[in-house]
Amino acid sequence: MSRTTTNRWGWSLLGLAGETLASSKRDFPTEVQASAAAVAFSQLVGKASKNIGSAADGDPQPTLF
Repeated sequence: MSRTTTNRWGWSLLGLAGETLASSKRDFPTEVQASAAAVAFSQLVGKASKNIGSAADGDPQPTLF
């Protein structure tokens, strides 16, 4: 989580080398809201990676969302 200069919060997904891979497109009024958005995004990334993995294993119709 990171606080902006206006006391609003956002999130960034960092790679292994510390580079920013993705970040929130909006600010949130509280750290809790920014954290919840980050968790929701990470769950979507996890689901997407499972779908990509199943497609690589020969699943004829991977679920896309």
